Amino acid sequence: MRRRKLLRSLAVLCTFASFGSFALAQAAASAYPERPLRLVIGQAPGGAVDTVARMLAERLASALQQPVVVENKPGAGGMLAAEAIARSAPDGYTLGLLDVGALTVNPVLQKKISYDVARDFSYIGTVARIPLVLVAHPSLQPSSAAELTRYSRAHPAELSYASAGVGSPPHLAFESYKQQSGALVTHLPYRGGAPALADVVAGHVQLTFIDTNLGSQYLKNGRVKAIAVATRERSALMPEVPTFDEAGLKNFEFAPWVGLIAPAGLPPAASARLAAALATVMANADTGKRLRDIGFVPFGGNATEFAALMQRDLEAHRLLVRQRNIKLED
Repeated sequence: MRRRKLLRSLAVLCTFASFGSFALAQAAASAYPERPLRLVIGQAPGGAVDTVARMLAERLASALQQPVVVENKPGAGGMLAAEAIARSAPDGYTLGLLDVGALTVNPVLQKKISYDVARDFSYIGTVARIPLVLVAHPSLQPSSAAELTRYSRAHPAELSYASAGVGSPPHLAFESYKQQSGALVTHLPYRGGAPALADVVAGHVQLTFIDTNLGSQYLKNGRVKAIAVATRERSALMPEVPTFDEAGLKNFEFAPWVGLIAPAGLPPAASARLAAALATVMANADTGKRLRDIGFVPFGGNATEFAALMQRDLEAHRLLVRQRNIKLED
């Protein structure tokens, strides 16, 4: 009898203990976040991604009721930022806004990379695309993508294009165009997009890809002319500029994206809270307007859609790198 009473008493105590642990876990989950968060990006202050990050941080802070501080870690094509995020505690207080280069180009180009995109991150959702436009020095004879393709084939040693470096979006966008069109244009890699564009404006190089926001500014004063936008639809910033699709390259698109991530092993409650906050931010009409005003396209997608996009772009970039024999020592 005493034994049965003792066992019943222990069972009751275990029940209360389990309930207490569950209650504590629930309280901790409902309390998240309890302190400021940091948002790590791989670009320097003042750039396009930095502008998006600061707008996103402001709006996430409102949704989460905690400050979100942007931390710039430029260098190595976004690898320094990605490494910092991967090494951070998976507690929901370190986030990252990383781009297509850090997540789907570095893994197929870099021989030594310290993070695994399939293992080291929790994916929250996509945020925006960065549309690109192919621009040329005004003196270049061709004025459309179709004319450029024909002209480059007839003058294979004459034309060159500048990029921000091997593996950069302008480089991969142009190689994708060459792959699909058969255009013959020589690649000249630069140390960054600014010097690449400067040499196109000066007439030292004929062509380059730049984001549509920057492109619209340079078009206004005639320093460059636009050949085509690398999106399925025309850009609201330059509606007069046709798409590559209109020039005959069916379904051609190259619009780099940025997405919100966290370290792997994020607690489910924190993951759900962040996903809900991001969805709230992206559903806000003013968020879309602000993104479009700086030349971005709102691109909200959940974790599942983000994972599918990652896999698709990893395979596409792996194929492009192999077919175009792209190497970092080029």
